[in-house]
Amino acid sequence: MHPAGTSVVDFEAAGSWWDRLLAAGFDAGEPAVVASLGVSMYLTKDANAATLRQLASLATGSALVMTFAPPLESLSESERQGRLTAENGARASGTPWLSSFAPEEILAMARQAGFTAARHVSAAALNERYFAGRADGLRTSRGEALLVATT
Repeated sequence: MHPAGTSVVDFEAAGSWWDRLLAAGFDAGEPAVVASLGVSMYLTKDANAATLRQLASLATGSALVMTFAPPLESLSESERQGRLTAENGARASGTPWLSSFAPEEILAMARQAGFTAARHVSAAALNERYFAGRADGLRTSRGEALLVATT
């Protein structure tokens, strides 16, 4: 069940999410900022590539911020355990994780999709920028990273 006013789209079905976005009044001819957070890991690599291709067709000056899950082997043991717990919980609720990407892989996908610029923002960079000097030790996990891409 979904809250009133929300709906589900299928990123694996050709055109489904894009058609619904356009039908809701989205103007693909105007620059846009798209935030896709916590989605890529639930899609196949092919669906991620197709989504990137569609978003790369947005008007010049558009930007995408997208989270992605780095491969398990790139994580420390404690981060790996936390990630496995998250993956197992997602699988148990019917939403298995399907994809992870090395930073170089997601950058190449974004460029191949047609983005004019793409960069990886690591958890270390996020920690340095937003969490440095915190007395409580709060940090972001290396279990998720950002792709920032522009058209």
